[in-house]
Amino acid sequence: MSDPHYDREAEKYESPIPSREHILSFIQEKPRTKNQLFDLLSLIDEQKKGFERRLRAMVRDKQLSCNKNGLYRPYSNRGLLTGTVIANPKGFGFVSLDKGGKDLRLSSQQMKLVFHGDKIKARLLSRNLDAEVVEVLETIKTLVGRLHIEKGESYVVVDDKRIKHNIKITELLDGCVDSQVVIVEILSSPTLESDATGKITTILGNYLDEGVEVDSAIYRHQIPSVFSEKTLSESVKLPTKVLEIDKKDRVDLTSFELITIDGDDSRDFDDAVYAKPSKDGWKLIVAIADVSHYVSEGSSLDAESFERGNSVYFPHKVVPMLPETISNGLCSLNPNVERLCMACEMNINPLGELLDYKFYSAVMLSHARLTYGQVNEILESKKSPLRNKFSNVVENIDFLYGLYKTLRISRQKRGVMDFDRIESQILFDDKGKIENIVARKRNDAHKLIEECMLMANQATAKFLQKNNEDFLYRNHPKPTAEKVEVTRQFLSAIGLTLEGGIEPESKDFAKVLRNAKGREDENIIKTVVLRTMKQATYTPINDGHFGLAFEDYTHFTSPIRRYPDLLVHRAIKRVLKSKSRPPSKKMIELGAHLSMTERRADDASRDVEQWLKCEYMRDKVGENFNGIISGVAGFGLFVELSEVFVEGMISIRDLKDDYFIFDDVHHQLKGQNSGKIYRLGDMIKVKVASVSLDDRKIDFIPSGSSQKKPRKKRN
Repeated sequence: MSDPHYDREAEKYESPIPSREHILSFIQEKPRTKNQLFDLLSLIDEQKKGFERRLRAMVRDKQLSCNKNGLYRPYSNRGLLTGTVIANPKGFGFVSLDKGGKDLRLSSQQMKLVFHGDKIKARLLSRNLDAEVVEVLETIKTLVGRLHIEKGESYVVVDDKRIKHNIKITELLDGCVDSQVVIVEILSSPTLESDATGKITTILGNYLDEGVEVDSAIYRHQIPSVFSEKTLSESVKLPTKVLEIDKKDRVDLTSFELITIDGDDSRDFDDAVYAKPSKDGWKLIVAIADVSHYVSEGSSLDAESFERGNSVYFPHKVVPMLPETISNGLCSLNPNVERLCMACEMNINPLGELLDYKFYSAVMLSHARLTYGQVNEILESKKSPLRNKFSNVVENIDFLYGLYKTLRISRQKRGVMDFDRIESQILFDDKGKIENIVARKRNDAHKLIEECMLMANQATAKFLQKNNEDFLYRNHPKPTAEKVEVTRQFLSAIGLTLEGGIEPESKDFAKVLRNAKGREDENIIKTVVLRTMKQATYTPINDGHFGLAFEDYTHFTSPIRRYPDLLVHRAIKRVLKSKSRPPSKKMIELGAHLSMTERRADDASRDVEQWLKCEYMRDKVGENFNGIISGVAGFGLFVELSEVFVEGMISIRDLKDDYFIFDDVHHQLKGQNSGKIYRLGDMIKVKVASVSLDDRKIDFIPSGSSQKKPRKKRN
């Protein structure tokens, strides 16, 4: 069959190729590949390049579509699905559908057309859920990355490793130089033939400047960090102190020796505590800053707080949920100033069980601002000079400690998992450079406050559930049967037993953690058990809190830094005013958003911490360290250094003394010939081989033979 439009093509091209109409006539019969079309149209070599360009143009112009196998078919709008692109650092991706259900798959070729986070229309191509991009509905507006200027050409390598595109820069700012970290406004999306284009809108600084990585992470994770003028205007109009009119109908707690206990560097104090013995056991008052009194529902301040969802904490920097005039001033329970609060008053029996509770709006005065270290010293030493310094509240501290020991009994009885893992703390010098990475110390003062907050959160959930209120539970679902089985096999291999059958309770995991106490691999066992757990979420449907072994649990104690707590305070006030609101569908959407903002904050904080650890290790390449194998995979070993709390990886190709086979049941690599074993929890000596700041990756190689200590026998 000859091309009916051959003459038209011959006028335009010296070596004419088949017209679009002619190509479509073949493809409408049935889908064809490029090579099949070469044969059908009898193309010679000189025509093939031009023909390929025409096929790509027809895909671009939505005359054809092409799947990952190179099969061309007529473009159709039927059966299109909308969703959000989720990229994998390896190059392929998925589409998370707006309507829910299983994600669609995008090939590496299809991912060349989109960015991670883009909203798209996609077409399903196969039963395996393979899909193609039909249309980009909404592309991301800005990206952060490193500027490269070479031979008059400028491009940005994006910081987010899920985005493989370089951005061609069409417009630089004055002062732009090579290797700066910059923010790019996207002007055009990528195509199969060309890079995306953009212009530089902000220079964050030079690559290794102090604070640049934090600023970069804020943009990389799309964390709102600048309050609007309207929001700031609303916050400025708020009073700077408690007004007499605001005290009306509130309980006066100013005579109670309420105290705040926080970290050394804390600047906002949203919870205060008071305890005393009673005839039934203990009376505990947890007073929480009344943020809901000042942040009105539906205001600009409220809308921005919801959008942020929570405060985000980085070393040396906090992105607050609320403007500092509120979080560090009006709603911070600073010492010796009156503050509005919501009080949860509880009666607790000698076994640490909650007998009853009540809530009321109050006005309070913090009688002292103490740190965890100060409280711990007061508790440990009757002769501490701090007992004189804080003589007005020492009795309250001693009572709180007595209550804590009672609550600990309840904790053990419930079978709460003790994940008191060693966590790292980055120490900085006066110039903002990392001085050391040490273990973060956690003492009885931390645990005391934690137990008080847990009781208040539990009481709040019971109170709001009883009144059928519209609020968010803090749910922690049970682990899946598959994860339980993998963990059980690992524990069995190292001499520990997880009881409880296919659905073990929290107390069964708690028993494992107790039996692991004192073992050299205790921290690894805690890590494995922790990885078995699901992620906690915010939802209006109560599924209980598995990790804490509570049937009812919510977040009430931190409305300065968590929006779900603010929602809970509003719900309490509705009950107190007899204006209860039944559970609503809208709360499902709020819970999904706030669970996302929490994950976003955690990811950003971890991202920065890993970068800082890599920066710290850059000048330690070639040095030897002792470590413990913290993870085992088919491609290598993860090792956590014992001295500086940094994790890196030994690639399996660097285990050169044998061919190693991965045993996923026992979490180990075993040498095929020698029988040598590298197992989760084993001690090993390593050398730092390389450090990549861009990839946030530290590579180790073995230094001598692995040094295993004898394992302690099962208890």
